[in-house]
Amino acid sequence: MLVYQIQFEGEIPAADLRRFLADSYGIAPESIYVGRIEDRSPGDPRPVAMFTPPDDDEEFGWVLIGDTELADATGLGERELAVALVRALRVRALVDDGSHYPDRWLLVSTDGSSGRVLTDEDAAADGNLRIVHALEPISGEPQLAVVPPRDWSRDED
Repeated sequence: MLVYQIQFEGEIPAADLRRFLADSYGIAPESIYVGRIEDRSPGDPRPVAMFTPPDDDEEFGWVLIGDTELADATGLGERELAVALVRALRVRALVDDGSHYPDRWLLVSTDGSSGRVLTDEDAAADGNLRIVHALEPISGEPQLAVVPPRDWSRDED
């Protein structure tokens, strides 16, 4: 069961991610697989988490994926782990906002503040998450335009 899928805006050095997870949560650095999923050898031990690079120059293409082992090790939910990571590694992240809308995400700013954002549907179809605007104010993102969702969609959030 996938518990975490945290998408980072920029590249994070694998050594920094591994060090943070080891120092903060006791996760052995060698249990974090770094690379493309398809390049992983079938006989390799199951990692606690996988950190994959983007296919191209995607804005939020670096992805940390984990399941219950990562949840047990950190004791944090997806958003809470994203907050801890972005504060430590100084790079914004997107996580699922829990809605049924595939173009809505939760942006976690480097100061730990967060809020829902709308992503470009056309870019997302090509596998690239690109923020169009915020759906609510985010204190750490004052430069991001805020366009609240239309009334008809608020009840479905």
